[in-house]
Amino acid sequence: MNDVLFINIIAGVALILFGARFLRKGFDRLFGQHLVSWLHKMTAHRLRAFAAGICIATVAPSSTTLALVAVRMLKTGNLTADRMLAVFLGTNIGMTVMVQLLALKLANGFGFFLIAGLVAFQFLKRELLRGIGQCLLALGFIFLGIFLIAETASGISPGGPFGQILGILKDYPLVLVMAAAFIALLLQSSTATIGLAIALVQGGLGDLGFLLPVVLGANIGVAFTALVAGWPTLEGRRLGAGNLFLKAIVAIVLFLFLEQLIPLWELSPGYAPRQAANFHTGFNVVVALLGLPLVSLVYRCVEKMLPDESTSSALKQLIKPKENFLDEAALESPSMALANATRQSLIMAYEVKAMFENFLVCYTGKDEVMARKLQAKDNEIDSMNNGIKIYLSRLSEESMGAKDSRQQLALLSFTSELEAIGDVIDRTLCYQVIKQKGHGEHLSDADSHRLRSFYNLINQRFEMAINVLATRNKVLATDILAGKEVVKEHFLRYQKEHYADLQQHQASSLDGSSYFIDMLNGLRRIGSHLNSIGYHFTKSPHRDNADLNK
Repeated sequence: MNDVLFINIIAGVALILFGARFLRKGFDRLFGQHLVSWLHKMTAHRLRAFAAGICIATVAPSSTTLALVAVRMLKTGNLTADRMLAVFLGTNIGMTVMVQLLALKLANGFGFFLIAGLVAFQFLKRELLRGIGQCLLALGFIFLGIFLIAETASGISPGGPFGQILGILKDYPLVLVMAAAFIALLLQSSTATIGLAIALVQGGLGDLGFLLPVVLGANIGVAFTALVAGWPTLEGRRLGAGNLFLKAIVAIVLFLFLEQLIPLWELSPGYAPRQAANFHTGFNVVVALLGLPLVSLVYRCVEKMLPDESTSSALKQLIKPKENFLDEAALESPSMALANATRQSLIMAYEVKAMFENFLVCYTGKDEVMARKLQAKDNEIDSMNNGIKIYLSRLSEESMGAKDSRQQLALLSFTSELEAIGDVIDRTLCYQVIKQKGHGEHLSDADSHRLRSFYNLINQRFEMAINVLATRNKVLATDILAGKEVVKEHFLRYQKEHYADLQQHQASSLDGSSYFIDMLNGLRRIGSHLNSIGYHFTKSPHRDNADLNK
């Protein structure tokens, strides 16, 4: 085989891989974070979970994406692991639909998919239509890759070196299984692996005896992919191991009888690629029929194989590290990454709110030691903010729709405001507590009451801002914007009342007055940062900038 033919085959594989990746991102653009909530509703029963898996994988044949969804739902407690295993059994079948399409020689119609997809993705404005266009364009790339490999393979002589190698491999099915498993793990796609084999057979290289071991190996390899994707968490490892265990059992049994199975399967309808596609679907149907009744039993066995290594729940709570939801693997899926960043932002928000609430404790008790601890806490807040910013900045603009881009901007703005609030608590509020302790100044009862009342108002708005992030409730965000006038009125009233007391010599001293004004201003600045949050959850980015510049 000359160099040009070899390069064409590699180029075809590259197109298949790019198409699979582009299809995954198109699916993400279409469904985004709605996938998790839909799965949560669909998985109340084992059979519904299985059906949901078939539906998802039919439109998004990506084991990586599905594994990421599974891990996220297990982390959040939205779904039990045995129910997620039922979803996986369904996705195994759903992912075979793409191979069925490849066997139907739809690759010859790649031009239609490319043109229709390009028009919708490049020139239409609606996010739904752009998502559909991206999926069509991705299918066009996959079919073009298959077509290129098939056309190239047709120019390769079966008696040549490459054809002879494939002929020899047919006599060593175990080697074929292992090679296909490795390629599927490397490509993270059983569809791409089997599609490559089908293209070679359509080009005149290989037959059903070559395809069936490839199908077995590709299924094992993609099960390993799910295991690798879920490895960071214990529940993810158990889920991947359960799926791999069921597939491996069926694959081993079929492999032991492969020599007898091949001539029998050749009698089934269709030509070799069609028969291989049916074998691929049949394999996963058998896995589902075996696994669905035994999901709970299989998962209990996996739990024993992969026990929780923590010594005790009490010790686990003591040594438990802070949760970090900024999963690197989720960056492949913008909606998953944004969901992770949202959860991390919520953690940051509660950390800052705890700082704010603890400030009241150290202010009331004039606790200088706690004030200094809160100042040190601000460094952690800065670190969390930097981590979220770096994570969000790694999302590609091309892979995000307008809604995702707005959410990205809202999260960046939200965490920036939180960091600024932490700075105010550190450099103004806590500093004033420490300063007051050193100078021995005291506020009048009236000023203390004013500060506490203003603090309570700001604290209520802080809780509203966190709820806006958690729920994306635009009405609540609008209430935050509307309430900024209330904050302004209280600030001016308390300031005016203080100066009136000062003129009547009811304030303790000029130093005490300066302390009160600095604390009141610090609380007002926190209120201003909370007001800014409302803009990014009620309006478009362009409108936000215009409003903020006024």
